[in-house]
Amino acid sequence: MIRTFRRSVALAGALAITLGAAACSKDEAPAATSSSAATTTTTTAAPTTQASAPKASEVLSKVKANALAAKSAAFDGEIEQGGETMKIAFKGTADGKTSDIHLEQAAMGKVHLIAVDGQVYLQGDEKFWKSQGAPESVQKAGDKFVKAPASASGMADQVNLKSFMDQAFGSLGNGDLDGKVRSDSVDGQDCWVLTDKSGKENGALYVDKASMQLVRFTGTKESPGQLTFSQWNEDLAITAPPADQIIQLQ
Repeated sequence: MIRTFRRSVALAGALAITLGAAACSKDEAPAATSSSAATTTTTTAAPTTQASAPKASEVLSKVKANALAAKSAAFDGEIEQGGETMKIAFKGTADGKTSDIHLEQAAMGKVHLIAVDGQVYLQGDEKFWKSQGAPESVQKAGDKFVKAPASASGMADQVNLKSFMDQAFGSLGNGDLDGKVRSDSVDGQDCWVLTDKSGKENGALYVDKASMQLVRFTGTKESPGQLTFSQWNEDLAITAPPADQIIQLQ
């Protein structure tokens, strides 16, 4: 059921690497490239079908409309990408002008990206910066942030809430859905659960019953992972790092 959302998460990883290289260069940032990844997944308690449940097509229509119209949101979790697990924590706006993204993968290391007020800041661990060919001073910078070139702000805009939602819902239609709408709970939230005709083993979509907002995506046994959503249309309080935590490359 959930086959395309992973591509946006992969783009976030690819963009972090591209921006890392750009941040270590005095040149303008190169064009970002995307890659593909694996899907999302997890397990929850077995749901129960309720006679009063709405139609699957109605739930999908409402949650899709709400997600695509959202001004901001947050999500976190992990996916399997290229045989490795990637952890992601995202909060940001639909246009990508403001975002705060944490990514972690064994081969890449850890990176924290903040985009705010037209500027992009990157904080990476030693493994991440070493893979970017960063100067020794940056590799040993610890918790310091590196300010990326001005052109990087346009690249960071590509990793935005709307692109995630477009990917998530773009190829998901009513014909993919099982006719049964199940009921389950996620962290105390009562949810409608949508799957395709093969059931939860091929991914599931959890939708808050009261607000019809997206709560969780899960993936498959073959491509495990899970992403949990929150803070729809809220002020995410994203700010630039303190000035004394920013490295200005000469």
